[in-house]
Amino acid sequence: MITLATSVFGIVLCKGEIIKTSVHGPTGKISYKDEGFGGMPVVFIHSFGGNVSHWEEIKEKLIPNRRVVRIELRGHGDSEFPKDGDYRISSMAQDLATVVNLLGLQRFVLVGHSMGGSVALQYAGENPSRVAGLVLVDSNGDPKKLPEAVRNQIKNTLYSDAYVQTTEAYWEQLLANSKPEIKERLMGELTRAPKDTVIKITSELLDYDPNHSLKRYVGPKLAIVTPENDDQFALHRLHLGFPHTVVTNAGHWLQLDQPEEFRNILETFLQKF
Repeated sequence: MITLATSVFGIVLCKGEIIKTSVHGPTGKISYKDEGFGGMPVVFIHSFGGNVSHWEEIKEKLIPNRRVVRIELRGHGDSEFPKDGDYRISSMAQDLATVVNLLGLQRFVLVGHSMGGSVALQYAGENPSRVAGLVLVDSNGDPKKLPEAVRNQIKNTLYSDAYVQTTEAYWEQLLANSKPEIKERLMGELTRAPKDTVIKITSELLDYDPNHSLKRYVGPKLAIVTPENDDQFALHRLHLGFPHTVVTNAGHWLQLDQPEEFRNILETFLQKF
């Protein structure tokens, strides 16, 4: 194995293929993996508390024919926590922009899960000509559909002594339909997330307005959701609406619970490109 490092980014090479890299983003190191060759590139963005491993099984099926880039947003995986504590969706979209610009990806399919879906949507709205297709995986809907008083109550609860009880109950809800081994894995990852990060990201998601980006990005879109995320607040029902597919017998991390079904849906969408 050959290791290269510079003041700008580090690269790990294995058998001539880049498999692990990092770049200095707006507020610190952003880590990502770049694998495979050929076809329209696919860029994956994980959920809150996630990392590149959440796409591992899907990636293995794609890289024989496609270039796959998986990015770890600030404060996740091997990426550094932002020095200024900035977790705005628009700022995390700059982490994504930093990586794709470094790699020279002029056009690609963008796949984002949950919080990563909001980040992907934000980037697509800011750079519509570069996103060939957008896949939103059980992503957050429009929080502004909730009364401001309710959103503020959630934020206040996170700052209270009920923080642990509130967050763990919410994560249990998201994982209620997950396979036992997936639930155990993800609860371990989620409960290790720093309290300050959880509060800041949750607050940003509660205030994020997806409508501007939905109007700006008019390219091909697909939502892959669980039944619990197929309601009137869902992204695929906002603005002009767009196609969606429901995956059952899965928790919020449906790509981990039902990887084959998820892969089949995604590959059908990718056939357009």
